[in-house]
Amino acid sequence: MPPAALSDIRVLDLSRPVGHYAGRLLADLGAEVIKVEPPEGDPARRWAPSLPGVPVIEASVPFVLLNANKRGVTLDLESDGGRSAFLRLLASADVLLESWTPNEAARLRLTDEVLRTARPDLIHASITGWGSTGPYAEWAYADIVANAMSGVMTLAGFVDGPPEQLPDHQGYHAASINAAAGVLAALLHRDATGEGQRVEASMLESLLMAEETAMQQADILGTDRARTGGQGALGFKMPGLGIYDTTDGHVYAMCTGSAGSGFPGLVQLMRALDGSTRLDEEPYASLIATSFNTSQLMGLMEDPARAPTVRAMLGEIEVEVIAFFGRHPKETIYVRGQELRVLVGAVNGPADILASAQLDARDWWRDIDDPARGRLRYPGFPWALAGTPATLRRPAPTLGQHTDEVLAEIGGTR
Repeated sequence: MPPAALSDIRVLDLSRPVGHYAGRLLADLGAEVIKVEPPEGDPARRWAPSLPGVPVIEASVPFVLLNANKRGVTLDLESDGGRSAFLRLLASADVLLESWTPNEAARLRLTDEVLRTARPDLIHASITGWGSTGPYAEWAYADIVANAMSGVMTLAGFVDGPPEQLPDHQGYHAASINAAAGVLAALLHRDATGEGQRVEASMLESLLMAEETAMQQADILGTDRARTGGQGALGFKMPGLGIYDTTDGHVYAMCTGSAGSGFPGLVQLMRALDGSTRLDEEPYASLIATSFNTSQLMGLMEDPARAPTVRAMLGEIEVEVIAFFGRHPKETIYVRGQELRVLVGAVNGPADILASAQLDARDWWRDIDDPARGRLRYPGFPWALAGTPATLRRPAPTLGQHTDEVLAEIGGTR
């Protein structure tokens, strides 16, 4: 097997859950990542859901997923012996991932100056909720808090409902991805100059990109974007836009604009699967053929004389669309829709993803024997490198599994 991209890099991962994925990404690229935990274990070890029949401290699915490919040691950084062992280990490392506030670093006596003395060319990555400066630097954080504070939550949900949280710790993942990218850039700089540097990833700042153009709209136009849910720019439910029931689940359609084959393409799909459709009849056919995109419909809706008729026709068209989707399986709609350039996609659940012919054809899943947890299937990697491929080399470590082994490599004990 060819060498991995980061096979000559050692990373110490002391990050909290906000940074676990950063360590996993670097480990998948071949870095030797050593997860350093307190004696009681990382808090994510107790996160649900849990693997059945496995001791609690080793059963957390999130921990197992995000800490594969890492070795694991336990050190008490509050003690002189643990701190001394950590600094010896740091001297052998290229990258440090941590999630300390400035006060925590000072209390542990592990400030930038101390770390730089132990390893002058260190890439020191800090992954926190707010960053290490500013009025929030010492404040607690959680994924849901950053979702709210970043403005992302206010854009998620339906018009008549409350703001909604993004699923599965998207703030943590966004911060980790940005931290890993920063580390890779810092490693390139060190290769060129010999200089290490500090890298910061703030979860708040990492999530701001998920607002798309909301900040620019507020800045330039002085207006806030709001939740639209299944509604379009007209302020009401547009036919062919949103989530629809099928015989075996749901699809998401976005057939109201000019992308793909637009709404006429959806009518063509209806014709292809059902043989005929009422939408080929008048008065619907003319509206669909000449005026069925958002900007044109907005013009019609601004005409007080025509607006009630157009709104009623749109409601009748939506009834036909709902009935059409409800007669067919989601995969049939998706596959035939792709042939006709219709913007429609199957809403997949975990079982659908496990059975995906696309992922199977690309040999995406990775199976590994885990002595502590049994045979496990891991999701594949987010990229495929032909020359330096990512690999799944080891399962997530059990608590303290490699402590003696790692400390022996640096000539000491705890």
